Amino acid sequence: MDIGSKLKLLRGNMTLTELAKRSDVDKAIVSKIESGKMTGTVECHRKLAEVFGLKLSEFYAYMENELPEPAEFRAGNVKQDIYLEFLEILTTIPLAKKMLPTFISLKPGESQYLEETIKKVERFIYVLDGEMEVSMEGKTYRLKKDGHAEKGDSLYSTSLQRHTLKNTGSTVARALCISSPPVL
Repeated sequence: MDIGSKLKLLRGNMTLTELAKRSDVDKAIVSKIESGKMTGTVECHRKLAEVFGLKLSEFYAYMENELPEPAEFRAGNVKQDIYLEFLEILTTIPLAKKMLPTFISLKPGESQYLEETIKKVERFIYVLDGEMEVSMEGKTYRLKKDGHAEKGDSLYSTSLQRHTLKNTGSTVARALCISSPPVL
């Protein structure tokens, strides 16, 4: 994979203008890197990598012609990449994947949100424990998993709007959220 393809993959739903603004790299340079007309400098790459929360070595990962591993194991008792204190990213180099699996954990009464998106994103939320409300576009969906049920409630969404999550129970609410393409 070349640097332009990698950058395009990482950028996902983000516009060139937004990436240029966040990285302080000229939009024309970002465009030329993505189209393969130039490679850019290491300093430019560092600034772009920071936007995606990556170290330079992570940004350059998988640039070789080697095939990536067919599977990525992650131990359940190890927390590594926590985003906004309630969302644990369950894969490495998340924005380079076709989907983003995350683990949501909300304390009783806590409210958080999943950002609105520019392009169509599919989200699947599956409650593992507790209860929560998911609100978007003026509608509220109540999801729960009580101790007697075999499985918890789930919600599939293609809404571009912000998803507000609120724990409405008296215990910690936990859910699995899959976004495709990756977006936080």
